[in-house]
This record gives sequence, structure tokens and C-alpha cells, in this order.
Amino acid sequence: MSPYLKHTLDNGVQLIAEKFDTVQSVSIGMFLKSGVLYESEKLQGVSHFIEHMMFKGTRKRTARMIASEFDRIGGYLNAFTAKDYCCYYARVVKDRLDVAIDVLADMIINSQFVLEELERERRVILEEIKMYEDSPDEIIHELLSQNIWKNARLGSPILGTAQTVAAMQRDDIFSFFNRQYVTGNLLVSAAGNFDWDELKQMLEKKLKKMRSGTFKPRETLPRPTCDVTIHQKEIEQVHLTLGTPGVSFSDDRRFALTILNAAFGGGMSSRLFQEIREKRGLAYTVYSYHTSFKKTGLLGIYAGTSMEHLEKVLELFHAEIDKIAARGLSARELEDTREQLKGNMLIALESTTNRMNRLSTGFLYGVEPKRPEDTLKPYLETTTEDIKKVAGEILDRDRMAITMIAPGPQAAGILANSPFGGRPIVAVPSSRGQNKA
Repeated sequence: MSPYLKHTLDNGVQLIAEKFDTVQSVSIGMFLKSGVLYESEKLQGVSHFIEHMMFKGTRKRTARMIASEFDRIGGYLNAFTAKDYCCYYARVVKDRLDVAIDVLADMIINSQFVLEELERERRVILEEIKMYEDSPDEIIHELLSQNIWKNARLGSPILGTAQTVAAMQRDDIFSFFNRQYVTGNLLVSAAGNFDWDELKQMLEKKLKKMRSGTFKPRETLPRPTCDVTIHQKEIEQVHLTLGTPGVSFSDDRRFALTILNAAFGGGMSSRLFQEIREKRGLAYTVYSYHTSFKKTGLLGIYAGTSMEHLEKVLELFHAEIDKIAARGLSARELEDTREQLKGNMLIALESTTNRMNRLSTGFLYGVEPKRPEDTLKPYLETTTEDIKKVAGEILDRDRMAITMIAPGPQAAGILANSPFGGRPIVAVPSSRGQNKA
């Protein structure tokens, strides 16, 4: 039995909520399975395009009116598109929840996709793509994802490419919207200070006219690759990433891998930060991260360094991967990392928006959210042997994809002569608009 308040509206929309009276606000989000996982090659970026259009006017509100509704009550309205879902959410004081529900429902049901607004927003997104391409420390992670999942939708860029965004027709965008924005593909999540019965009544009323329909989530497991790719670009630094498939959201190994990642490269006391930045001054930014999806995950390692330091950074990456894969963490590292994660989680639980987001895991990944007090338990129970085992399984340096943005051809030679050498290197000349370089 779920520890949270759950309800299904008359039209099939799912609702999950967590009520607590220690705050004066409430966060409410509308989650839909969407994103590049569900897009064709021709329509790459359409989910993100639709997210933008949701703010551009409905049958009863202009774009300005949508923004003004929240400004006048001191509330917050936003949205984001991930690889496998979209979320529209608001945070308001408790007695203004009706405003948040009214506007969010209006956007989800009544957005108009007026051609003039669509063309204006197309230009905005094309500028966003250019901005992203001009930020190598950000786009490198998208390139790594593409390198690991070359022939799978999960590897596609969330923004799409300049070519696909420029070519999308209104009918194609609106058709995609009509297929996905249906009652069977919507979860409403709320967390904070609210009246449960009033929340259900408001949602029944405001979502009554939403398009009915079912939606089948994509369950495919992408086949990973481990290619070595260098994108050449006239920049000052080398942006280096190593990546490998991680674990899915439903895989219990993710608890050990989360601890492993935090100790390896997740903070200022982590091994990578201390060895590469603090002890040797070879990089300003260096870290690792892990992201889980429904059927897989991605573990990435990143450093931004100069060409003269690239060889040493590659050696240190190799050495630290070997050490942690062979020996795991020390007892002291394990205890310190547990405390770090415990503190991070307890602080996050003070945010109604964070608590709203965590309620979506059952809908998105088939893993029901735990009570806050139970969330910490699997991390606290993780042992050194658990971490050593998952490190040995995941951190196989010979199966890691390597992706780099570098200012010149010499990076290929340095990589070939490094401990990660011995594999074919693909050099990609970078050009604006491809979103592949």
C-alpha cells in the first residue's frame, strides 16, 4: 500500500500527493511520458518544441497573461523536457493552488499552436541550439550520450538539431501533441500544504475536458557502443568525457552506484577532484555523474583541461578507475559518503518541488516512491562489498565510450598513446547546426 495519497480521476488521469503542514506553499506538477525516447528521426526535438509552445497562448490566455497570472500572486511556473518525460510545474502559496491548477490545465488542454507564435518560438529554439553548441562544457554530455547510444532514440539530442527544428511543420507538431497529451499519459503530482478533497475536486473540474486516450510507453533497451570520438572545434580547452551504461531506476545496484559515484567524482572531497584539481591543478572542473532511466543508465566522467595537461588527466582517469574498480571504497570513504548523501537528501526534502518530483517515479519508472524516512535506508545498508561488486561490473575501462571536444588534431595522438589507446578514433570536424559536434 502506498504511503502517499493516491487517486484516479473520472477520466483516468492519475494523481499522487504528499501533504505536510510545515510549509506555506504547495508544488504541483503535470508529468507526461514524452521526450526524445518517443520521437522519430525526422521529429527530433518535437517534445521540447511542444514544451515551449505550452507557454505561448491558449483559448482564453495569451502568453503574457500566463506569465502575469503567477507574477501577480508571487508564484513560480516552469517546465522541462528530459530524455523520457516532460514536466510542467508550479509552486504557489497554499491559498493560490486554484490559480496554479487552472493555468496548468489550460496550457495542457487548450494550447493553440498559433502559426505566428510557432514561427517565433522556432527562432527562439534555433538560438537555444546555437547557444548550446557554443557551450562545449554542456554539449559534451549530449555528445557522449549520442556516442554510447548511436542507433537508439535515447542518444538523440533533447533540443533536436537545427535541421529538424527548422523543418518541422505545424501539423506534425500538433499531431504529436494530440497523441501524447491524453488522459492515459498524465500524472499529477502535488506536495506541500493543501486540502486533499479540494485538490481532487479542482482537478476533476479543470481536467474534465482533456483528450481521452491511452499511451503505450517505450520499453526498448538500447544496445550500447563504446566508440572513441573527437570533435574538433576552435576553443581553448579540451573537454573530455568517458561514459558507460549505468543501471536502471529499478535496479537495486543504483544505491551502491550512487555512493560509488559520490566518492569517485561527486563533490569537492571526491577522488577525481582531489587528485586532478586540488593536488595537481590540472583542471578547473572535474566530476562524475550517474543518470538512471527505465531500462538503463549512464555513468559519465568529465574534465575540462588544456592540451598540455590532457595526457596526465587521461593517466589519472585510468588510474582512479582501476583503483576503485579493483578495491572499491575504504570504510572511511563509505561512512563519509553516506553522511554526505544523507545530508543532501534531508536538505532536498525541505523543498516542496523536490518532493513533488520524487512522487513521479512510479508513473515514469515503475518504482513506487518511498517515505522520506525509508528513502535513506538502502544507502545506509550498502556495504563495501556491494560497492566493490558494482564498481567491477560498471567501471570496465575497455568498454567505455570516449568523447572529446578538442581544439586541434594533436588530441588524437595523445589519446592513442594513453592507457585508453588501442581503439579506432573517429575525428569529427565541428560545424554549427549539426548538433553532432
